Order: sequence, then structure tokens, then C-alpha cells
Amino acid sequence: MTCAACSSFVEKTLVEQAGVSRASVNLMMNQAVVEFDPGVVSAEQLRLAVEETGYGASLPVAGRSAVEEEDARGVTLVAEYGELRVRALGSLSIGLVMMGAMPFMGHELGWWAWMQMVLALGVAGWAGRGFYLKGFAAVRQGRADMNVLVAMGTGAAFLISTATLIWPHGFHSSEMMPQIYFEAVVFIIALVLVGKMLEARAKRQTSVALQQLAALQPKRATVRREGVELELGIGELRRGDLLVVRPGERIGADGEVIEGGSSVDESMLTGESLPVEKVVGGRVYGGTKNGQGGLLVRVNTLGAESVLEQIVRVLREAQGDKAPVQALADRVSAVFVPVVVAIALLSGLAWALAGGADLVRATVIVVAVLVISCPCAMGLAVPTAILASTGKAAKMGILIRSGEALERLGEVGIVVLDKTGTITQGKPKVTEVIGDVLGLAASVEALSEHPLARAIVEEAKVRGLALEPVVGFVAKPGVGVSGVVGGRLVEVVAAERRGGVSVLVDGVEVGGLTLADAVKETSREAVGRLRGMGLRVVMLSGDREEAAWAVAALVGIEEVVAGVLPAGKVEAVERLQAGGVKVAMVGDGLNDAPALEKADVGIAMASGSDLAIEAGDVALLRGDLQGVVEAIELSRRTMRVMRQNLGWAFVYNVVGIPVAALGLLNPVVAAGAMALSSVSVVLNSLRLR
Repeated sequence: MTCAACSSFVEKTLVEQAGVSRASVNLMMNQAVVEFDPGVVSAEQLRLAVEETGYGASLPVAGRSAVEEEDARGVTLVAEYGELRVRALGSLSIGLVMMGAMPFMGHELGWWAWMQMVLALGVAGWAGRGFYLKGFAAVRQGRADMNVLVAMGTGAAFLISTATLIWPHGFHSSEMMPQIYFEAVVFIIALVLVGKMLEARAKRQTSVALQQLAALQPKRATVRREGVELELGIGELRRGDLLVVRPGERIGADGEVIEGGSSVDESMLTGESLPVEKVVGGRVYGGTKNGQGGLLVRVNTLGAESVLEQIVRVLREAQGDKAPVQALADRVSAVFVPVVVAIALLSGLAWALAGGADLVRATVIVVAVLVISCPCAMGLAVPTAILASTGKAAKMGILIRSGEALERLGEVGIVVLDKTGTITQGKPKVTEVIGDVLGLAASVEALSEHPLARAIVEEAKVRGLALEPVVGFVAKPGVGVSGVVGGRLVEVVAAERRGGVSVLVDGVEVGGLTLADAVKETSREAVGRLRGMGLRVVMLSGDREEAAWAVAALVGIEEVVAGVLPAGKVEAVERLQAGGVKVAMVGDGLNDAPALEKADVGIAMASGSDLAIEAGDVALLRGDLQGVVEAIELSRRTMRVMRQNLGWAFVYNVVGIPVAALGLLNPVVAAGAMALSSVSVVLNSLRLR
């Protein structure tokens, strides 16, 4: 596809097929995402429907992973750029030779004029053949696109020049100055192709984040099977295989560390720059880079379920999606080319009938109008910005699932934060030990699955305390646990003070522990930044009022809704939306799922081994509220760039077409301006990277 009219027509064709409920065609990605009923129409029938319109189309290769799809797309982009580069620079070189020869050859109707015709015909047939073939196919189907404009413009210039060359006396007898514009034909084709070449290069640049993600997946891995180490392709791995990961290697698949210890660089997945320590029991992800230690990893996730696969797939879908702001450009492009053709023809007639221009002059004006009005910039304005910004977000550990979510994120006025796991770390931690009771309490709690028990045991391990054997363990829900340690009855029970437990030995209280869900280090700064952006920040919590307000005070939140269950969180979001302000809900993607769905933008906070990629409109791959700030800031910048792009595209055509119609623009200059408009839109979008 070459312009917005192309993508709009393909999209319309797909939507009109029986069984299709939705279709979104992306000009920059050269892809269509279609929702259809396979009982009514098949994917192959949809592919054929696109091919019948004159465009090439192919289906995703069955069984090929998202990473493999992206690798293949990268190869295609390189090949596309290489082909355009040869055609663009080749035709431009011929054009420069023709222009350089003018001072010596002039425009006399001799051998040089015939040579110019041959060169122009060669460039049109070689470098520009796509414009004519696709333009003819478009006209045959009763539609018009950029190819039609270029084909008509260069075709008219070539025909009038050929007529002048073959029948110069006819022009003299009609009191018209015989002029040839073969060099204009060559330059128009060359400059349009240069613009397309730069667009193709920009496509590669805007997709660089996705390409880098796909490149993370190693092609081979070392596996230990039956005591023997084998080097296998990633596609040969099986669930349960033991991966041998040496220092400095990329990990081949998601799994659990069963031997060894190391630090792992997960920055390309989560945006977290500091390496993450991995010990036995820790989870690692395919594509991340091992540090200085050796690891033995049991593979537990393969294929489409792996984290890297999910990230690449989500990012591909987001970059292929449209933002609502694109709708205006789509509506304009649907009628733009036919209107331009009419304006061009009317301009030529007006100059010929009322302006005193001869046929040659009128034709040149028609050509200039046709060439300068190619709607390339209009079609690139939004998708280039989406590609650049979603790629930038992915590098920051932020997955934005659609163009619509990207747009809505910048319109948010209220940010609602869940407390546990979002503002706080989501797991209790021992903050105070009263008396020499930690070892006794941990020994008994080691047999319990309660989160507080795990926190007590973890603290004992950190302090190097040995756990003693326990007999007669008893758990009393809501009360505590007990067991016999070294012949003494040890009880760990809830205390009256907030977050506290008491430790009793043979019925006598000998000490206690205080536990709290610690606030994340970055939460206060992130809340301050959100409020500094003019956003209203509200905290939702299922915890009691006292505990919720204590956390709110620590991070600077002044509005709290406490003591609410998941259904209550949905109601709270609805109340906030009632004022007409868009609401973003930030939660862990689990018990907050209903509220995430209800909010205008749901932001799922991932933490630890739970990368909640599928939850919400936006997924933060690191458990850090700073990601919320960065996502909103990026959305606002992206929307500004989109509006700038669309504004420039519309202003360019609004100004350029009348200037050309008034006869003030040479067709070659018009072609250069058209190419420059597309490149300027792309370069503006690349600032988002």
C-alpha cells in the first residue's frame, strides 16, 4: 500500500465481506487485523478478496511464533528498503544527468530530445512501473489513490512531451511554444520514490524496539538430557528440559532455577536497568541475559505462553491498531483523490478557456496539482506516531495494547491506585522484633501457608537463624498457630496492636513481632509527579480505614476509599466517571480485574514472577508506579505529535493545491514538496523514540 486511500479501500473491502465484524488496516505495518466468523468466511477467502482489489496479500504462516513472524517482517523491511533505494537513486541519477546536460543540449528537437524520451520511458517502465500497474488496477475498480495521481501526472507530462516531439509544427501552427518535459517525468518518479525510500527506512527505525525484542530470543540452547549436554534449536526444547545457562549467555526459555545463582539482566523485558538476583526457586525468562554465575533452569513455559512471545505479540497488535484520531484522516482520504483529480482537470480547463494558456501550459498545471496533492503524509501521520511511541514504551517496560488505549491515556483526569501490590510491595515484612522470639515463631510458622507466616520465616532466614523441629502443629484461622518446639508449647497469635503478633511459650507471653506491608520506594515520588501533572489521585483499598489512611499519608494521597471489595472498587470507579472525567485504574490485574475493565484505561501492575501482560489496556512489566507517570507523559507527547502531523498534512494540501492550481508551481518542485511532506511527518514521529 502507498497511501491512506489504499489502506482505507482495503479496509472497506474486508469489512464488506460476509462474516467480518471488524477490520483494521495499518499503512505503516502493511497488515490487516480482521475479526471474522470462520463459519461464514475463511481467512483464505479474505486474502483472495484483498488480492482481487489489486494488492498483494499473504496469511501468517501456520505454527510460526510471534518472534519468528517479527524476524520475517524484519527481513521483508530490509528487502523493501533495498529495492526502493535502487529504484529511487537510479532514477534520480538519470534525472540529474538529464538536467546537467540541459545547458549544453538545450531543448532543441534533435537527437537529445529523442534520447530524453527513451530515458523517461525507461525510468517509467523500470522504476515507476508500480505506479502505473496499481493506478490502472485502481481505475478499473472505480477508485483512486496515490498511484493514480502519480500515473496521471507523469503520463500527461510524457504524452504532451511526446506529441511536441513528434508533431512540433502542429504546435507552432496553433501558436503554442513546443516544450518537452521528459526530465519532469523522471524527476517526479524519482522524488516520489525517494520519499517512499525514506518512509521505508523510517518504518525500520520506528519498528526497532520490536526488532530488538525479537532478536533477544537465542536460536540455540544447551540442554542436559539424561546427564548428557546437547546443543539444540529453541524449537526442539520440551517442557521439563534442563537448560544449562553459562555466564553471559541469553536464557533460551522461561523456567525455574533449580541449581546455581546469578544476576540476570531483564531490562529489555521490564525496563528495569538493575540486574535481578536469581537463586534456586527463582523464575527466569527467555531472552534475558545471564550475568557472571551459572544456572541450571527447568523449562516450564514454551511457545506462545512465554513472556517474550506475549510481549512481541501484544506490541505487534498495538502497532497495527488505529487511534480514534485516525478516523478523520480516513474519512478525508476516502474522497480526497477523486476531488483532487476534479480540481486538477478544472484548473487546466480554467487556464485554457479563461486564462489564455495553451495546451502545454494547461497540462503542466494539471500535472503540478496531481503530483503535489498525493495524500502520503495524511496516511502516515498517525501510524508512524503509534509505532514510535509504542516501541519507546516497550523499552521502558510499558506495554500499550492498542492505539485507542494510547489516545485515551493522554485524556485521563483521575488516576485511581489500588493499595496492596501497587503502592505497597504487596507482601508483609517484619519491621520490629520484641524479645528473643523470632527463631521460635519462625519454627512454628514454617508449617503455615499464611502470608504473615512466610514473612516471619523469611526474616529469620535473612538473620541466619536456624529453624527447630516442630511437632503437634495446629492452625486456627483468624487466631494463630501453635506447636511444640523443644518440649515447649509455642503459640503465635494476633495481637491487639496493628500489624502485630504475640509469641507465647507455655501460655506466657514472652515477646512479639510487628509486620507491615512496606511502601515501595518510588511510590511517593510517582504520586507527586502525577499530582504535578494536574491529575487527581485517589487510593482504593480493601483494607480498613486506619491502615489505608496511614499508607496514603506516607505517599501524599489525600483521597481514600477504604474497606471495599472488588465490586465496591467498580462502583467507586463509576462514581468518579459520573463527573465526565476519564479515569485510569491502576491495579495488580488479579482481584482488580473488574475495576480495570470498568475504567476508561486499565493499567495492570506486574510484579515479581507475575507479569500480568493480558490484563488491562496497559501493562507495566515492572512493579513501579513511575511507569504510570511515564505512560501518561508518553501518551500526551504522542497525541501532540499526531495532531502536529495531521495539521501539517492538511495545511500542506490546503496551501499546496491552490498554489499549483494558480500555475505558480513547477511539477518537479511539486514532487519534491510532496516527498518532503511525508518525510517531515515521519521525522516528527521519530522524535518520540
